[in-house]
Amino acid sequence: MRQPLALSLCAFLLAISTSAAQAQRTTDFMLGAGATMGFATDEEATESRIGLNVVGGLSLRIIDMVGLRAEAGFVQKGTGSQISEDGATGDLDIEIDYLVARGLLEIGGDFHILAGASLGRDLQCNVAIDVSVEGRDLSTERSCDEMELDTNDDVGIVGGAGYRLGPLGVTLLFTEGLSDIFSNENAPEGRNRSISLTGSIRIPMVG
Repeated sequence: MRQPLALSLCAFLLAISTSAAQAQRTTDFMLGAGATMGFATDEEATESRIGLNVVGGLSLRIIDMVGLRAEAGFVQKGTGSQISEDGATGDLDIEIDYLVARGLLEIGGDFHILAGASLGRDLQCNVAIDVSVEGRDLSTERSCDEMELDTNDDVGIVGGAGYRLGPLGVTLLFTEGLSDIFSNENAPEGRNRSISLTGSIRIPMVG
């Protein structure tokens, strides 16, 4: 039930953003880049992945202290864990790159809080296994397709805060995944969880 709710919220915010842009004609175009620390909710996942985060979108001011953001971007997420079982020792790393769309409510002025929903579609998925068994190196790196691992759309809820100084800004977002990373029954379990720090520039378009 959580996935349809998040999808509906995301669609609702994006729809409002479009209508607001037509009605208010007060719009900033935003470009940003930064880093994302991704990890999984699975208790066996012990490592995080630091990846790239690039985003672009519109910031739409509705009234003085309330606005909406509609964003799309490229985000690298992933997770890792240590292997120690039946004589095998090493590390397992999962790296997934997503194309992400977000709809966010923005409340405040120069300092503002953000809340909304996100939807990600994977662009690339790799699994790296750095392991040795009884002294033999059995390390390998393969794509999820080669390993017959199917990924779900990355549905999540988003919260955070930002600060704006003239045309420049910085945003800190926390995203909690609501869908399992993989859809296979025998695949590693867990949902994406990430923290993103992004610096941005705003370009006034109208108003």
